[in-house]
Amino acid sequence: MNRQGYKDFYEFASSEYSPERGEQYYRHDQFFNVRSLISKSYEKECTILDVGCGNGYQIAPFAESNKVYGLDISEANIEKAVARGIKAQLHDLEEPIPFEDNFFDVVVCSEVLEHLFFPENTIKECYRVLRQSGLFIVTIPNLYCLRNRISILTGRNCKFVEYPMNRQHIRFFSLDGMISILDKTRFEIEYFRGQEFTMNFNWPFKLIWYLHGGNKGLKRIIRVTTLGRKVTEIPGLIVQFYFTRFLGWLFPRLSPGLVFACRKYKI
Repeated sequence: MNRQGYKDFYEFASSEYSPERGEQYYRHDQFFNVRSLISKSYEKECTILDVGCGNGYQIAPFAESNKVYGLDISEANIEKAVARGIKAQLHDLEEPIPFEDNFFDVVVCSEVLEHLFFPENTIKECYRVLRQSGLFIVTIPNLYCLRNRISILTGRNCKFVEYPMNRQHIRFFSLDGMISILDKTRFEIEYFRGQEFTMNFNWPFKLIWYLHGGNKGLKRIIRVTTLGRKVTEIPGLIVQFYFTRFLGWLFPRLSPGLVFACRKYKI
């Protein structure tokens, strides 16, 4: 296995993936899900590890009032994460996590497992470094989403799976498969839902995207439905965000992504 070539790929990818833009937060609800699960579980200061932290965007809001650590294989990402206040260090996640047992209150592993040759080893390491009753948050792409099912059934190329459209994903997961893996690695699942449902079908929302810059009608709808609590400059994306989140909750097996909240209860 050429680990240097693997590392070089993610050094290059670090410059391609940039979720800092405000709209990205509403296009990909994984950021919302991860942050929301942490916020709801811990009101006081806690110790957090982001496994595969990327440039730190996802976990950065917690760095000011918590001890936040990150691991990533890309030096470029580590520099960006450190600049955001994260105690980030260079690390290959195929190797043991460089922290002692029972060290963290929260471990996040978001959109990472599909990039690893042996993801179950990384999950076991996350279990090891997590404190008893600690929170483990994992998000993954769902191989059996609606879009993939239609593409494979009709014999069309499946962009979520086929090379070279999908160069970076090594392993693939389903809802039942991930439930089984988490159970075997001794995690107890408290919650799961579908996410990223908009990736199943973008076309109904294209008109909304074109209008999102300042459509007065959509702004009024949002203001009425939220009882005046929300005023936004991107109303189209807000409408899409909440509608597709509802679909993800309703049809997790058909969602392009899945999020799990687990606890380390088992001994």
